Amino acid sequence: MNYAIRNRHHRLWVLAWIGCVLLFVQGCSPLDKEGIPPAVTPDPTRVDEPGDFDVLQYNLRMQNDRGTYSGTLYHPASAGSYPAIAFSPGLGAQKEYYRWVGNHLASHGYVVLIFTVPIPLTFTTTQHEAGFVTAFEWLTAENANPDSAVFGRIDLNRRGIMGHSLGGAAATRAARTMDINAVVALAPGAPGDTVQTVRTPTSPVVLKEAIVASLAAITAPIQIQASTQDCITGELWDAAYYQALTAPARQFVLINGANHVSFNDATSIAYTAGKNFDCKEVVDTVDHAQRLSRRYFTAWFDYFLKEDASAETYLFGAMAEQDRVSELLAALEYALPE
Repeated sequence: MNYAIRNRHHRLWVLAWIGCVLLFVQGCSPLDKEGIPPAVTPDPTRVDEPGDFDVLQYNLRMQNDRGTYSGTLYHPASAGSYPAIAFSPGLGAQKEYYRWVGNHLASHGYVVLIFTVPIPLTFTTTQHEAGFVTAFEWLTAENANPDSAVFGRIDLNRRGIMGHSLGGAAATRAARTMDINAVVALAPGAPGDTVQTVRTPTSPVVLKEAIVASLAAITAPIQIQASTQDCITGELWDAAYYQALTAPARQFVLINGANHVSFNDATSIAYTAGKNFDCKEVVDTVDHAQRLSRRYFTAWFDYFLKEDASAETYLFGAMAEQDRVSELLAALEYALPE
């Protein structure tokens, strides 16, 4: 394919992606939503700074009856045994939009597989859910393959799944039936989740009964992250997800001043173009939002996949309380087993 044709196809893909986003946000809160920025910026901590491991990566393909998935595997360069995490992008999104997630978690001692579904511009979570299952089948095969760069390095008894937006919704649905030890959903939501067709900035989101039942069926520890300036799924939609959960360990993290596309790489088309259809961030940089996001999802996985008690302060202890009091977080809720 020559450059002109390839460039044209890229423009068409971008226009299609924007069209899908516009359909997804129909009925959401208005795009002039005001927000007050937090008075402070987050200081670096051990869990949101790069970890101790150098990171290697390679691209891959995997297949199931839904089609061919492209993926990137991020893993520590050092020998060892590491928990595995599979990550699904959102509606129309590509694995390349979440390099910040893969690189960060791998630097903290995780093997991370981020995949793109065969047909990204679809509104159901079916491909994404199947992708999580296939990701762990692929990881199991790589772990047993002497020619693989991660041969014998994946601890398949410690498994997490994670996703953003539509991929976050898919993670919550896959978690019902998969053998998973921890889940993180970044601004989750899928078309057809809600009862109402029109939402306002203040009206509570009512989820359909089937979605509520699906969320209530999750037993693995689950963290939901949201942003105050999100006008694509929105904090009230994400809060409704959290309120439907009954898992013994669950957490809701509301990042003050970030928006929906803050969870995408700052250089990605999803962020640079997508923010034109989202509410305006009121934090200075996307790294402000991503620092807080990676603080909480890294600590969540450390606590539940590595059984690292030192992560508790970042989730439920003094450090978390400091984030809440300083209004870096607009809300922080959680429940732990008694």
